[in-house]
Amino acid sequence: MDIFFSALLQVLAPHTLVVMLLGIAVGLVVGILPGLGGAATLAMMLPFVYPMDAISAFAFLLGMHAVTATGGDITSVLFGIPGEATSAATVLDGYPMTRRGEAGRALGAVLFSSLIGALVGAMVLAISVPVIRPVVLQLGPPEFLMLTVLGLSFIVSLAGQNLIKGFIMAAFGLLLALVGLDPQSSIPRFTFGQLYLWEGISVVPVVVGLFGGAEVLQLMMTKHSIAEPRTGERVAGVMQGVRDAVAHKWLILRASAIGLGIGVIPGMGGAVSQFVAYAHARHTSTHSETFGKGNIEGVIAAGAVNNSREGGNLIPTVAFGIPGSISMAILLSVFLLKGLVPGPAMLTTNLDVTYAMVWIIVLSNIIAVAVSFTFLNQLVRLTYVQATLLVPFLMVLVAFGAYTAHNSLADIVLMLGATIVGIAAIRWDWPRAPLLLALVLGGIAERYLFLSYSLYEWSWLTRPLVIVFAMIIVGGVVWPLVRGGHGSGGDGVGGNTGVPRSGPVRADLLITLGFLAAGAWVVFQALDWPFRTSLFPLMTGSLLVGLALLKLGASAARVSRSSTSSESADAALASVVRPSDLLSDLPEVFATAQRSEWTAAVSWMAGFFLMLWLLGALVTVPLFAVAYLLIVARRSLVLAGTYALVSWMFVYGLFDRVLHIPLPAGVILTRLGGL
Repeated sequence: MDIFFSALLQVLAPHTLVVMLLGIAVGLVVGILPGLGGAATLAMMLPFVYPMDAISAFAFLLGMHAVTATGGDITSVLFGIPGEATSAATVLDGYPMTRRGEAGRALGAVLFSSLIGALVGAMVLAISVPVIRPVVLQLGPPEFLMLTVLGLSFIVSLAGQNLIKGFIMAAFGLLLALVGLDPQSSIPRFTFGQLYLWEGISVVPVVVGLFGGAEVLQLMMTKHSIAEPRTGERVAGVMQGVRDAVAHKWLILRASAIGLGIGVIPGMGGAVSQFVAYAHARHTSTHSETFGKGNIEGVIAAGAVNNSREGGNLIPTVAFGIPGSISMAILLSVFLLKGLVPGPAMLTTNLDVTYAMVWIIVLSNIIAVAVSFTFLNQLVRLTYVQATLLVPFLMVLVAFGAYTAHNSLADIVLMLGATIVGIAAIRWDWPRAPLLLALVLGGIAERYLFLSYSLYEWSWLTRPLVIVFAMIIVGGVVWPLVRGGHGSGGDGVGGNTGVPRSGPVRADLLITLGFLAAGAWVVFQALDWPFRTSLFPLMTGSLLVGLALLKLGASAARVSRSSTSSESADAALASVVRPSDLLSDLPEVFATAQRSEWTAAVSWMAGFFLMLWLLGALVTVPLFAVAYLLIVARRSLVLAGTYALVSWMFVYGLFDRVLHIPLPAGVILTRLGGL
């Protein structure tokens, strides 16, 4: 206990506290701005810690990293654009609440639950390092593989009545994870001759496109504010959110435990834990049908797990020297820089540094949440601004959120492709979360499958823990069907109605045929590869083919049933609850928009990125702002010019001068400069 409290005094030393406050400020900004990423910022900030002592270095870097998720949740709730890849689950219910005018309530809930989650994570870190070490060491690649599949099965179950669609999207996400050089043989897989794809498909542009790009296009179509102001909403809503979090204290504790448990497993990542906690919240809720439409429990679970996982990530890093994530790998380099050796020494001679990390996590989150609550009213007011004023700013966030993944225009192309997928998923009711999580987990699953087969061949399937995890997986998939009844819906599994609409049925048919063709092509390509290179592609491709055929059969049966039940069509359709409906009291923009609205919105978005490619960022950002505000928003030239100047200063000052991120120069300007 003496060392525990002496570590607190070391953290509160004036010079250490100052650098921690600087780290917190950087972390909040990085979290709020989409795409910058906590790991990338940690790497950029490493040179600043060379002259610092060990505790000051961790105060700066760990303090910064511990609060990025908090900042990411703010952007996810307010704009539907994940500030961090690990904040994507917060969008699912946080943004619909904002659209409903309850941004204050959502932010109050997510911030308070994230604070409690961080405190729980820090507390467990303080007491569990000696306990967790022998447990983790008993797990091998087969168990880690099954844990990966378990996490994915929880995500698929979020599809609810669209279970087959969820499985298909997950299988497609696993195929996307195969893109790049095979880790076993270095054979390029599905790279189409593009060097950019050799490293695989980056998660950040996909997250920004799936969630952020699609929401920006909706705003461009509606031209209304994200939310309508309500009397007293800004203050009362925040405290209501805090009360909601307190009322769901057991959910916070369970979500925090999930974050800790998954955080301990090296390589699983924060996005996995957040979606697993979100799935758990839905499975245990008495109002599971409202998830994805603005359920406060989804917001609370996503917020609590986001910060609790940091304590879990630090456990294998400190105890074994095995980083639990990319960010922890960067922090591990700080251990080496300061002459610290992870392992038993961190529990004996360097115990003060370990406890200092605990205090840094606690204090950083308390300070970050306090600062966020202080400026919450101002942040909520942004959602009442007319959409036409927000669009140029959000376009910048989306573009640079994707671009900063590799500082390449190819990232933006990937983001636009993900945006198209996100729009189609919302329009025709295909769940987005399984695709994203399968993309994250695909590489991890393949690695553990390779190790399991190399060590045990197929006998690993008979290991006791593998069998236990398999039973849990089956139960997790079957439970939503049992709980939701035995009706036959759009997927032929647990749906609400057997009455289709011709438009969605035709779209589902074409989309499913596309997935069938993709799976068959993957299987065909993999047949020529060595066994270890082709094993995972063959399994996932065959799985996608089988699921697509099952979906086609279910759709055929659905059409057959509809021919004898047309009289009840209107009543049945009125009872359908679709995950794609963000709000029950707002129109589904992608379904109701006229062709002229589609053409205008898509043209403006395409024009922005075409200008970015041709003219570069420093010309495109102010020029687009002026044109959009004058033509679409019909604002004055003075306002448009001021907006453009501020936008240019934001891009140039932050990305170029402060973060030293090379901005897109533009094809035309680059060639003119060469002349």
